[in-house]
Amino acid sequence: MEAEQLDDIPLGTRSGQAEARLWAAVLLELVKDGQHYWKGKQTDTRTEQAFDDLVRCGPMTNHVCRWLEVMPEAVTRWFIRWCENDMA
Repeated sequence: MEAEQLDDIPLGTRSGQAEARLWAAVLLELVKDGQHYWKGKQTDTRTEQAFDDLVRCGPMTNHVCRWLEVMPEAVTRWFIRWCENDMA
């Protein structure tokens, strides 16, 4: 996920556009950390926790997605597919 893709995240019916963009940026950082762990670019605790949370649809993923009105399961499925495609 890249910064330009923030505009592709459906922000639901929330009226607080600035707040929604903030949560979208948080989701972007969570995904980036998970991707860095998967690629072996960073293997610190933070990136490992992000990776684990994303693949397990954990509390961080659920919390951020709730604020974005996005289904956390969809984010988890997307991330797992990304990992599988990265291996190919």
